[in-house]
Amino acid sequence: MTLSNSLRKRIGLLAAPFLTIAAGGLLLSCEDKTPTVGGALASGEVQIALDSLTWNGTDQTIHRGEQQKTVFCPKISYVTIFNDSVDTRSTSNLIGRISVPEYGDLNCSFVSRLMCTTTLDIPDSISKKPERIDSMKLVLTVPRGALTGDSLAPQQLRVFELTKSLPNDIDNRFDPTGYYDPANPLGTRSYTLSALGMSDSLYSTRRYVDIEIPMSREMALKTVEAYTNQATKDIFAWPQTFEKYFHGIYVEPSFGRGCVANIALTNFLIYYHYYAMESTQDAEGKPVETLTTKVGCTGVFASSPIVLSSNNVIYRPSENLKAMAAENQALITTPGGYQIKFKFPGKELVDIYNTNQSKLAVVSSLKFQIPVEEIQNDYGLAPCPYLLMIKSSKLKEFLASNSLPDDKESFYAKYDKKKKRYDFESMRDYILGLIQKGINEDDLDMTIIPVNLEFETNQQTNYNPWYGTSSSSGQQYLTKCTPYIAGPTMCRLKMDEAQTIFTYSLQQMR
Repeated sequence: MTLSNSLRKRIGLLAAPFLTIAAGGLLLSCEDKTPTVGGALASGEVQIALDSLTWNGTDQTIHRGEQQKTVFCPKISYVTIFNDSVDTRSTSNLIGRISVPEYGDLNCSFVSRLMCTTTLDIPDSISKKPERIDSMKLVLTVPRGALTGDSLAPQQLRVFELTKSLPNDIDNRFDPTGYYDPANPLGTRSYTLSALGMSDSLYSTRRYVDIEIPMSREMALKTVEAYTNQATKDIFAWPQTFEKYFHGIYVEPSFGRGCVANIALTNFLIYYHYYAMESTQDAEGKPVETLTTKVGCTGVFASSPIVLSSNNVIYRPSENLKAMAAENQALITTPGGYQIKFKFPGKELVDIYNTNQSKLAVVSSLKFQIPVEEIQNDYGLAPCPYLLMIKSSKLKEFLASNSLPDDKESFYAKYDKKKKRYDFESMRDYILGLIQKGINEDDLDMTIIPVNLEFETNQQTNYNPWYGTSSSSGQQYLTKCTPYIAGPTMCRLKMDEAQTIFTYSLQQMR
């Protein structure tokens, strides 16, 4: 253990000293330029102290000038748990199977209600002629790169129409048995997610790959009839009425292993043909009118954020991960699987803060940093992009109400690939609450889960009339926080090396 010596300096009216407590092996140094915190200070002799402390599970001594204070700073207490229930309602869907020796086996299917168009975008002259309706397709759109595994692996999927309404309280353990007729699929398709069939120029401009599943022509005719029939067309006016007409779809992998794709859009298209006159020229340059056949298509049903869609995820961790979890190594996996519960060392931080005999102490910041060990594998599985840390008692309510981290009871951290760690940086309000209101055990019991965050940027343009120049700036706003189910990820959190950095200004008068 290394402890820094206290620094003393006599100054006049202006001073903004800092005391920093670093937990988990961090040694801090005093910077040349220390920002002023707390405004002007009263005159007098001011002591500036810089302390650092390694928490290694034994009694440690805090040095502050000639004073010494012994406090017990235990290792962070945590437990790795396997959660087989995950809220997998999402606007994107996973399909496929994958087996990774270091990660385990993942089997993904999905169920989804659909949003309908309010009116059929087909000319009346065509919709009233069934012979002009050619076919129907279900198109599953995969953004470029939104897959895990081998894009060349042959896959097959089947699509079924749901025979009754989905329950609203759905999660990854949902069993679709009884909600569809396994003997009557709407369509089947074998596919790969490679772009080998595309020219290089086309592939370079495509940002997605489509999986097209042919539907029956009878389904297309039935859909057009329902849209144009006076007795049934009102069912397309609202999602609630349409759900009674078409409950949704169930999509399952029926063959193949080695690739899991993230479906960004599910869209039913109807194709039709019509005739049009085209003007051309003959060999002598005279205009010639030719009747040609053209093909049109229109979307009728599609996935949407405002209708229910959920992934059915079965994840079986590898023997390697099971052994690590049995040793209580801190694991994080997705979709579903391992997460962490631990006791945040808030009481120790507040005790250290309260031992200071200052006349003025202004809290500046609290940070919590967790180093990460990336688990090596041949499939490119990396740590989850974001983690949520939240009071364990608030987790269920947080997810059910689609809440956002508030920096008081819940916090998020982005994975830093270069530093290989997660930094929870905005915890000032949390520690202030512990100092001002006192500490309950509920305040210290935390859960860490992987999440997906969505942001929006508010762009502003500033014009300088003096120089005739303009500049733009933008501020990011967090708009959504949901459990991370976009694909398989894994990592080990080095909780024994986690660091808390508690900073506050300090004035001691004599």
